[in-house]
Amino acid sequence: MTRTSFIAVVVSAIVGAAAAQAETLKVATAAPNGTPWVAHLEKSAANLAEISGGAMTMEVFAANQLGAETDTIKQTARGRLDAGIFSITAVASVVPEVAMLVTPFFWDNFEQADCALDEHLSDTYDELFQARGLRLVQWQELGWQNLFTDEPISGPKDVDGLKMRVGTSLNHDLYWRAAGVSGVPLPFSETATGLQTGLIDGGELPTISYVAGGVGKLSPHLTRTRHIYQPSIMLMSTKVWDRLSEEQQAQFNEAMEPAQALRGAVRDAIDFFSAKHVEEGGTINELDEAQRAEWAALWTEEKTQELIDATGGESQRVYDAVVKAREACTAS
Repeated sequence: MTRTSFIAVVVSAIVGAAAAQAETLKVATAAPNGTPWVAHLEKSAANLAEISGGAMTMEVFAANQLGAETDTIKQTARGRLDAGIFSITAVASVVPEVAMLVTPFFWDNFEQADCALDEHLSDTYDELFQARGLRLVQWQELGWQNLFTDEPISGPKDVDGLKMRVGTSLNHDLYWRAAGVSGVPLPFSETATGLQTGLIDGGELPTISYVAGGVGKLSPHLTRTRHIYQPSIMLMSTKVWDRLSEEQQAQFNEAMEPAQALRGAVRDAIDFFSAKHVEEGGTINELDEAQRAEWAALWTEEKTQELIDATGGESQRVYDAVVKAREACTAS
């Protein structure tokens, strides 16, 4: 063998060994391709490959390719899946106390919620996540839940007796029962079918899901109740995190695109899809302060306590921390 051939063989072996040892992190999300959440992960994956010199990568599995959220979050907690972006509903199946973030009419605006999550609540929740095999990577964004109906409405009295798609969590059920709604807990994927078959006459969804999922064409009247603010959460398996070296952990953290960039993209998308809905013949009912107060009055302190008691665990302590965080962010 010539010297040149020998060097080529050695280089090839080194490159092959490095490729074999590359850390590929599998990341799941329910979001479809082309959405802000997938774009956020893809940018972070490109950053990670560049920062690590190709030694670490992220493979993104969009649109529930690896299973429903309630399944993939449990896989992540067990270390069978590396990481994912999850809704509060999915996270609550493993960490029930996360429901304390989404009591109806709790948050006043995006800025207040951003401040509370980023500056005051990360440690509180990361402690709970880690006890269940998960690690907080980022608070992200889904937006406000709003009401949609087949016919225009003017206030809470108009939904009394309505058959409505409601979220599968207790906070949704408690709120809409107070409004006299005949609630039908349905996952988002079954909402359009429920409208087409007459199972429901309306429901609640974030604006992007409502328009992009085609629900707005079936039930065209959107009322911006903004009754529940919903962040999403990126979580990683603690088993996966712990097996990474300190250098790899630092590279991963550096690679993640800022959460605020994703929030901005989602909020821009909300505006885009709102305009699209109106262009396609739908309506959007914007509430004034008095009208929104009428919807908010349906949620009482007694219902908050009922939710805390039913959720159990450390819910009271966590809820108190969330209230304190909101107060700090309102004052600022």
